[in-house]
Amino acid sequence: MNTKENIKTPKFFEALILSILLILILLLSVMVFDLDIQLALFICIIIASMYATYLGYKWMAIEKMMMDGISSILIAVMILLTIGIVIATWIASGTIPYIIYIGLKLISPKFFLLSACLACSFMSIAIGSSWSAAGTVGIAFMGIGAGLGINPAMTAGAVVSGAYFGDKQSPFSDTTNLAAALSETSLFAHMSSMLWTTTPALIITLGLYTILGFMNTGVTADSGGMAEMYLTNLEANFNLTPLLLLPLVILIVVIVKKAPALPGLVFSGITGGIFAVIFQKESFAAVGKYMFDGYTISTGVEQIDTLLNRGGLYSMLWTVSFYFMACMLGSLLENTGVLKIILEKLTGITKSVRTLIPSTVASSFMMCVFTGSLESAMLITAKLFGPAYDDLNLDRKVLSRSLEDGGTMLAPLIPWNSNGVFMATTLGVATVEYIPYAFLGLLTPIFAVILAFTGIGIFYKDPQKVTTEDTAYID
Repeated sequence: MNTKENIKTPKFFEALILSILLILILLLSVMVFDLDIQLALFICIIIASMYATYLGYKWMAIEKMMMDGISSILIAVMILLTIGIVIATWIASGTIPYIIYIGLKLISPKFFLLSACLACSFMSIAIGSSWSAAGTVGIAFMGIGAGLGINPAMTAGAVVSGAYFGDKQSPFSDTTNLAAALSETSLFAHMSSMLWTTTPALIITLGLYTILGFMNTGVTADSGGMAEMYLTNLEANFNLTPLLLLPLVILIVVIVKKAPALPGLVFSGITGGIFAVIFQKESFAAVGKYMFDGYTISTGVEQIDTLLNRGGLYSMLWTVSFYFMACMLGSLLENTGVLKIILEKLTGITKSVRTLIPSTVASSFMMCVFTGSLESAMLITAKLFGPAYDDLNLDRKVLSRSLEDGGTMLAPLIPWNSNGVFMATTLGVATVEYIPYAFLGLLTPIFAVILAFTGIGIFYKDPQKVTTEDTAYID
């Protein structure tokens, strides 16, 4: 066992060099050499383990750090695997094909991106999960977009923006509740505080999607023929009826009734499987195979086959392996004190609102970069920055908002973060490709910084005790 006497504390320049090295390995692997992110993470784990050994940790202690990181995300892994099953059964049942079908009939290409963002927003608000929204309605809109000739990267950006707006603002979201709990503020105070940054960002985002829709009119001039091909093909291969929307309705109802996410997803997946037997005349054996291997169909049209041949528990194992390795690395960096010493330097420069809030947003983002886990990023940032908010008389709901502005909204834009990996895997579009179109995630942190410098939407615990420097912030 290690003792405190033989463990060295990381020096700031060592921690900084190590952090820069790890980020460079991840960036070069993903963006330059096009390697699987797991290989880059494996190399980073080796380097972080060597540094832990240098600090004096014995191998048993290093192993425990890594195992603690894995154990912290086991429920998330179960949810991920269940979503894979839900995707497969919802396609096999005809639920996702029917949503694509009615979307192609009703949605104009001009307003498609706007519709995709709004639909995913409503879905994720209702069920409190960006992953579930993207894995169900999001996949359907990827199909609709393909039928309309829309750039898949644009569609994915709209889906991600909508899914994470709902995830951030839903009272059923685990990250929303976590941010409030870690910041020691009430859930609804946290939600109302977030509106100050997400509302203007969402308005501009919806405007940009509308503009993009009108700009794409020329590109989608042949979308009528493509849409007709999709409609004809879906009609030929699925028994389409409004009853197929029931699995979607059931999922929303179950979770709105405050059932835990995992049982709700399991029930929805089973319902989809039963509907596949009833409406699509699949055998129970075939449905069971879909649940593990994913749905498969050969329509003779490559675009449709690519869209529908997905899902299943097996399809999520690549992402699960990523989760395990990312959390192992994050746990090593956290438990050896590397992350803490870097953040402590940041807290040293947070002497005013104008520096504290941007530093919190930046730190929440950087912890997502280092740990690969949004939850760990929030935990570390809240612990280190919380006292600074108290010292400046700031209401803790400003802290909770900042955690999500820099964490929840930017996590899906990091290629090796669990959120970025899930969205890329589920939607079939690389993270770096949809980043330019994920407007909400890009804009929200900007508004957080603007509010910090203007004083708009900045709340104090006791307005009567505001310092002279910040008196301009009080009406």
